Amino acid sequence: MSKRVKISFSTVNDGKYTVISNVDISQSSSRIKTAMKGAVREHEKRQAISQKEASKLVLNF
Repeated sequence: MSKRVKISFSTVNDGKYTVISNVDISQSSSRIKTAMKGAVREHEKRQAISQKEASKLVLNF
């Protein structure tokens, strides 16, 4: 029979990671948001067109 052992990630990963500061995270988030702005806008446009076309198909039946 196997015995269950409770594992704490804080002890398993002790000393194996570095803490990222909140400033670095916010800077990365803003860079990613800026870089993805065009792609997100294009996706939203395509989705709106797709929804319009789908509604036309539903109305035609």
